[in-house]
Amino acid sequence: MSGCSASAYWSGTLPSGEVLSHPGGSALTRRALELACLPAGARVLDVGCGSGQSLRLLGSLGYCGLGVDLASDGRPGVSYIRARAEALPVPSASFEAVLMECSLSVAAAQQQAILECARVLVPGGRLIVSDLYARAPESIRQIRALERSCVAGMLVREDLECWLGRAGFRTNLWEDHSSELRTFVAGFLMQGGTPDELWGCSGGSAEAIAQAMRSVRAGYFLLVATRGPERGEQR
Repeated sequence: MSGCSASAYWSGTLPSGEVLSHPGGSALTRRALELACLPAGARVLDVGCGSGQSLRLLGSLGYCGLGVDLASDGRPGVSYIRARAEALPVPSASFEAVLMECSLSVAAAQQQAILECARVLVPGGRLIVSDLYARAPESIRQIRALERSCVAGMLVREDLECWLGRAGFRTNLWEDHSSELRTFVAGFLMQGGTPDELWGCSGGSAEAIAQAMRSVRAGYFLLVATRGPERGEQR
């Protein structure tokens, strides 16, 4: 994933060390899992698992979750491995679902991360993504210029759906949850955090990031996609 480890959005912690949930929190994760219609006991890979909140939710719902993250600190009560989204050290066709919450946009190679998700999913497996996106993509250059901020990799819907199609995915659902992003940011600031801490502003001022995010009308989305069969695989 990208070099924005100082960002609270990426690391999932407040300056005090308190765990910070992603926009929408567990309620949005539950909705995503319901919409994905996973079988009982499904194997789910949580890529960018952070503190393990969603992994614990997966376990409580009867799913078999495994986390992937770059951080090496412990996550009590969950199973995880240290790895990058672009090189998942798990066998091909070994999961019914891959969950990526706030992690695709900070992957160092987003298209390769999607290809890896396709590789580890069984035919018909679900990819679940919730993340930042530009609702005014014509201004995305302002975001891309913020190379050392975790918002620099903000997604563009048209590009993402193109990459998914090339990787053999069919998009089943796209929902806008930008109101959850606004609530998330407000909550972080109310708990004593600053924009610098939230977005990882080592590559530019908080004012520059705020201006760029206004220009692209930064939003938050939920996507569910299905992996189709490879050539020669049975449908």
